[in-house]
Amino acid sequence: MTPSANPTSSVDAPAAYKSIVAGTDFTPCSAVALSQAMRIASWSGATLSVAHVIDTTVVIELEAVLSEFQKSVRANLADAAKSAWNDFAASIPGAAALPVEIKINNRIAGMLEHAHAARADLLVLGAFGDRRPDVGFGTLATACVRKSMSDVLLVRDTQKGPFRTVVVGVDFSETSLKALHRAAQIAAKEGAELHALHIHDAPWNRLHYLTPEPMTPAVMLKEYNEMLQHQLGTFARAAIDANPGLKLHTVCSDAGAHRLGIADYATKVGADLTVLGTRGKTNLRDMLLGSTAERVLAESRCSVLAVKPAGFHHPLAAGV
Repeated sequence: MTPSANPTSSVDAPAAYKSIVAGTDFTPCSAVALSQAMRIASWSGATLSVAHVIDTTVVIELEAVLSEFQKSVRANLADAAKSAWNDFAASIPGAAALPVEIKINNRIAGMLEHAHAARADLLVLGAFGDRRPDVGFGTLATACVRKSMSDVLLVRDTQKGPFRTVVVGVDFSETSLKALHRAAQIAAKEGAELHALHIHDAPWNRLHYLTPEPMTPAVMLKEYNEMLQHQLGTFARAAIDANPGLKLHTVCSDAGAHRLGIADYATKVGADLTVLGTRGKTNLRDMLLGSTAERVLAESRCSVLAVKPAGFHHPLAAGV
């Protein structure tokens, strides 16, 4: 992240989430994610539906080896999934009353298709399926973050209650302001501490053969950091005003001096949720997500809320 002389602060606070879709694969991690989705829906007033996608390749491979008398594979798999849902939902208070859709499709396409049909503005998924990474997220989760047109919350299996410490990455863009508003909404509702973090690359870090001391006396270093801190405070003012009682810490970190990324800072302060805006700049992967967001997904040890920029479009997520 780099500082900007003219921070954007005119983006209106987004309305509370209105439609939430929770994806499930009946694993313990997705049970935690569903519980979080239900809790967020309760305080945001959003509708909530559940989707389970049976991977098309499983059906095709089974049909290829079964006889003509056993071609009811699809119906049998759907029935088995419904039974699994009933058992799964019974272990989560209130889940049995939720509408659930079971479909056969590519897992990513099926999940995004359901979110599109439900006009969801938030998709909630477990961080992983039956293989638990200590850092980062599963392939389905990260693929949905890249392609979804709605915000995506990836919930780790350790997050079984309200969020208590939230970190939001700020680079003074419109999307990071939207992320800041979302983070402030969640922190205010949860009674959590919010850390608005701006990681900058100071000018003297860009010439490897120079050190800051000869070029910038200590007083100038102090003034530079104070300027960024003021800029961050001004940028966050609208989110503070919209959420009375918000417990906010504004933090500026020199990437060159501290080598501290967003995920590192979140670990340092014991965050259980990291919020960041996604935006693209250079290559194909960045056009879908953004290099900072990619690093956070690869390095995070806590839950992550990825906030999409206004007008983001992806053909798969749009049902095309």
